[in-house]
Amino acid sequence: MIRLDLPRDPHWLDLPHGVRLLVRPLDTAADAAARAVAVADLRERGQSAPPAAANEPWRLGQSKDALARALGQLTILDWSGVLLSDGSPAPVTAESVALLMAIPKIATSFLRLIYAPLDRLAAEGEGCGAVHPGTGVAAPDTARGAEAAGAIAATSAPT
Repeated sequence: MIRLDLPRDPHWLDLPHGVRLLVRPLDTAADAAARAVAVADLRERGQSAPPAAANEPWRLGQSKDALARALGQLTILDWSGVLLSDGSPAPVTAESVALLMAIPKIATSFLRLIYAPLDRLAAEGEGCGAVHPGTGVAAPDTARGAEAAGAIAATSAPT
């Protein structure tokens, strides 16, 4: 089960360096639109073809950058703590959002915080979420003394 208590109204996100963003709530439409914009941006930059294995970290970085910029452009309504080079407040434009998201700590924090309500919803799962295997968190141990049998089974398993 899940609790349907996602934000419905614009809210502020506090990012590093005194940056605050007023964002509209992230919903399915905004997420899908941002991903489509990011894919189009990557294609424009020539990133649509699968790269060689050595370029995988670079491709992942480019994908994160494209998603942060697209989500920012679709969800940021207002901000504070974002200034132009002359010290005046920066307007919220596609260009200024792209410049803001080019700052690694800002982009990483923004993505973490914009997705946080959805991540909490998935993690909550009302007790039905996935559990790390072998931790015993989900249920009491019903196989006490099975360690010895497990060791025998592991040593006699075919290879």
